[in-house]
Amino acid sequence: MTFYVKEDSFLDQPAVKAGNEQLEITIVPNWGSNLISIERLQPKVHILRTPSSIEEYEQAPVQFGTPILFPPNRIRDGQFTFSNRTYTFELTEPDKHNHIHGFVYTKPWRLEHMEANDERAQIITTIHSTDHPDILKQFPHSFEIKMIYTLEGSSLKQEAIITNDGEEMFPWGIGYHTTFCFPEQTSTFSLQASKQWELNDRLLPTGELMEVPNTSLTEGMNLGGVELDDAFLANQKEANEAVMKLEEEGLNITYKADHHFKHWVVYNADGRKGYVCPEPYTWITDAPNLPLPKELTGVQTLEPGTSISTTTEITITKTN
Repeated sequence: MTFYVKEDSFLDQPAVKAGNEQLEITIVPNWGSNLISIERLQPKVHILRTPSSIEEYEQAPVQFGTPILFPPNRIRDGQFTFSNRTYTFELTEPDKHNHIHGFVYTKPWRLEHMEANDERAQIITTIHSTDHPDILKQFPHSFEIKMIYTLEGSSLKQEAIITNDGEEMFPWGIGYHTTFCFPEQTSTFSLQASKQWELNDRLLPTGELMEVPNTSLTEGMNLGGVELDDAFLANQKEANEAVMKLEEEGLNITYKADHHFKHWVVYNADGRKGYVCPEPYTWITDAPNLPLPKELTGVQTLEPGTSISTTTEITITKTN
């Protein structure tokens, strides 16, 4: 199999493309290292929701491609206290008085490396907190996030390596707001969830876990007209994955996450927009403010001079 990688553009933004005869991917480093497009070739099928203009993208950047959320989802009142330090984030969701989705998806990242051979194509991007004073103002730690995108056959792996370059430990959580094209009337969606988090009117967890109300979720269900903005605890006894079956396109899309991702949020607007966002998170929404064990919420710490690696994988196969 022949792979390629090249510098290109996407809506006049510098971009990097990689591909083979099955898939082509596009990453826009200046848009938070957003994996903005995955295309299945022959015949061409858009796997991720992509914007048609810069103006459309700027209206809702988290609803296109694969925004990197560090940390993921909401922090109530933009504040939490951890290890005797109070963190104060910008209130980016002012109507609910929350911070939402972190501070790296809107920042330019560096393209560090790209290569292709007979076995794979790979793209590496990085962001350093010390390059961005507004990140340090909210999260006063020196850190690097390195994203390694590896295309092999019909699968794309995303590895995030977080490194603490500072002198103090810090709490961390990462997630992805992955937005898949999803024709609701001719597709099914499944997620291996064990419980559902109860959310309040600010979409923050109350701390209570409920049974998953729709048992079809784990088996595969049609989402037409089904409005979702829900949070789930992953089922650690099953494959940690979401599966989308696109009947009309004849494709199965499997989105798998490693053991660090203990939670998923599923968002699809009103169930009539033609997309679904299965969002793997290492920590649940507002995790540092929940009076629950860190083993449940997913709050982890990173010691000075150490790194942590997390991996997700998207695999696209034909159904016939």
